[in-house]
Amino acid sequence: MNMVEYKIPVRLSVMGLVFLWLLVIFSATSVAYVEHLCRHYYEKISKSERTSNRLQADYGRLILELSTWGSLPRVETIAINELNMRTPMGDEIIIVDPMSFRDLRSE
Repeated sequence: MNMVEYKIPVRLSVMGLVFLWLLVIFSATSVAYVEHLCRHYYEKISKSERTSNRLQADYGRLILELSTWGSLPRVETIAINELNMRTPMGDEIIIVDPMSFRDLRSE
């Protein structure tokens, strides 16, 4: 068997070598720049996640505080102490017939 060798003539001029070196330098610089951008944006994402976690914790504390402020025993204490309200006695309770309001609405 005869092996046939094909020789591809490679003639690189000085300009060709300079162009290839410029491409290699540009490629390396681009890789370094993209790596820098990735780290920069990863840092931004990490800061945003920390801020989000802090805000979620604040929100949870605010919801707890809101439920405390609106609790029935607290509202009852304020009504008695600050507004001088009290539970009405039996003879102070007036029962209103809802049917009497129905007649007024139809007029």
